Amino acid sequence: MKVCFYGTDEEITRICERPVLAMVGPRRSQPVLAFTLAGISISTDPYGTIYRLAADLTEVHREEVNE
Repeated sequence: MKVCFYGTDEEITRICERPVLAMVGPRRSQPVLAFTLAGISISTDPYGTIYRLAADLTEVHREEVNE
């Protein structure tokens, strides 16, 4: 799945430093899913204040997290 994150330099750096991202489902019954980022591309607006990180999310399965 392709995703984009927008934020300041500090916010984008925090996302890139994490090996695994967790996303909570929209309902309590859905589990928390773990993802890794791949194919990261970072660009900036013409004024250099907001950055855009585009990446592919790959789901991490429970067996891979426990290794």
